[in-house]
Amino acid sequence: MIRDAGAWKTGQNVNDLIEYARAEGAEGYDVHEIRLCQCATCGGQVFGLHGDLEQQTAKRLCRSCGGEHHIADSGEYWDDTKTGIMVCECDGDADEEDFNIAVGFSLYDGGDGIRALAITSRCVTCGRLGYWDDWMIRSGDMHLLDLA
Repeated sequence: MIRDAGAWKTGQNVNDLIEYARAEGAEGYDVHEIRLCQCATCGGQVFGLHGDLEQQTAKRLCRSCGGEHHIADSGEYWDDTKTGIMVCECDGDADEEDFNIAVGFSLYDGGDGIRALAITSRCVTCGRLGYWDDWMIRSGDMHLLDLA
């Protein structure tokens, strides 16, 4: 269950994160599809998150096996010199903060393309639900659903 914690919301599990992602939307549009991030190598669901808000890129780092994965088409625009680390305000160590991550997708009418995506997270330590970034998907490529 999502709870109000003053200026932010908290969730107890990944189901709360999915509900939060749906409620937040993507670039002002409704979210129609949500993908809970899971490591393709080990199945882990706890990650560090790096990205560049200006270039609208994000990469998740699996805490179980160390695997890295660019979210959607982020790898095409990735520049290691311009990225930051997502942190929570619960005073965790910025290099070790752990998140569950969900990507919400807004689809065009008829469901024949992706309009926008949004990356949301839940801090594993304190449960805080957060919003990393969102951006438009000009090409509409549906294969990006599988690249969360």
